[in-house]
Amino acid sequence: MRMMKCAILLFCLINGISYAQEPLSLQDAIQKTLKYNFDIRIADLSAQQAERNNTWGNAGASPNVFLNASASQSRSNVHNELANGTIQDNPNGKNINYNPNLSVSWTIFDGGKMFLLKKQLNELELIGVSQFKAQLQTMVSRTIQVYAQVVWEQQQLIAIDTSLMLARVRMNISDVKFQTGAGPKVDYLQARVDYNARQSDSLSQVAALVQAQDSLNVLMGETDDKKYTVSDSLPLNTSLQPVTPELLQSSNTLLDVYRRNATVSKLNADIAKTYFLPQVSFNGGYNYSQSTSATGFALYSRSYGPNGTLNLSLPLFEGGNLRRQAKVGMLQAMKDELTYEKQNTIIGRQYRTAWRNYEVSVAAYRLESENISYAKENLHVQLERFRLGVGTTLEARQAENDYVAALETLYTAAYNLKVNETIVLELENQLVK
Repeated sequence: MRMMKCAILLFCLINGISYAQEPLSLQDAIQKTLKYNFDIRIADLSAQQAERNNTWGNAGASPNVFLNASASQSRSNVHNELANGTIQDNPNGKNINYNPNLSVSWTIFDGGKMFLLKKQLNELELIGVSQFKAQLQTMVSRTIQVYAQVVWEQQQLIAIDTSLMLARVRMNISDVKFQTGAGPKVDYLQARVDYNARQSDSLSQVAALVQAQDSLNVLMGETDDKKYTVSDSLPLNTSLQPVTPELLQSSNTLLDVYRRNATVSKLNADIAKTYFLPQVSFNGGYNYSQSTSATGFALYSRSYGPNGTLNLSLPLFEGGNLRRQAKVGMLQAMKDELTYEKQNTIIGRQYRTAWRNYEVSVAAYRLESENISYAKENLHVQLERFRLGVGTTLEARQAENDYVAALETLYTAAYNLKVNETIVLELENQLVK
């Protein structure tokens, strides 16, 4: 009865995962990640910000034009005694003033700073694009690896269930042999112990499968606890070819970010040098003024016309701050150049390691693909020997364990191959075109 309850519980858990679930292929998972992943959406917004910032106005090359206007009105009790002896009394004197004007400020020359800033904004926009592409590569790579993990966990469950089925077959054979007097009861008891142990393993594996599916949901931007039916296996590429270091440098998006950061620092150093040069700016506008007064010497006044001022500013002494800024900018440029070279070395090492792991996983997968057929044949022979009474329960049990272990190892080899293949393609920037 207890064994029956465990079997019913196991059946409910497994079917709770697979019943009425939406099928999800690897390509569907990638598409969901590209559309709904939070990190990708954040990187996209950052790239859009960098694009919007890349204007000549933000670089300081465009003039600033303002339209200003003011109007005032007052009523006063006025008493004026003029120089000619005239006395003015107006208990309700009304004064009206209008002052609209158009003003323009424009930096004509700033030592070339505006052109350097525009180049810098160009680089920052390209950095935003590269960071977005790098985030795409990272999230797609992560999605493939987690999807492969879900498939692997599902395959491990299949292997455990296969072991469960084989233990049950051996248990039934042992029971028949015991009932007919052809075998000892200990064979039946050992088979039942193995069967119960496999049930426990299956329950633990179901929990691991659910956890892997939750991780996949997070990558796909799913806010609900949604379950999917994934593929039984994944396509594996066993014929990748390594790229040259030069091609890796030109294609890796993360390395491109470091390279452009170094360029931005060099431009910062050049900008710091422009502060030693004179700056020429123009301020001008068009003014209009009109005032009306009920009392006073001028009852009505109006003036209008353009105006302009040309300004020249040359720094002579600022406590050594200009030289300090130029030196700091140069040192920062050298620092970022070294950072780029360091990252280039790191990515090269990562690629070599990933490629070696890929080659090993290809060899392991081919070996395990061949080994599974031998383990399967050995299992069939030992079960027949045990059924006929020629083989022992230990031999049958060992054959079962060997076959299940070979099956699990094959699934693990396929998973490792997919992961290492994905890492190589991510470093080559080949996952998202």
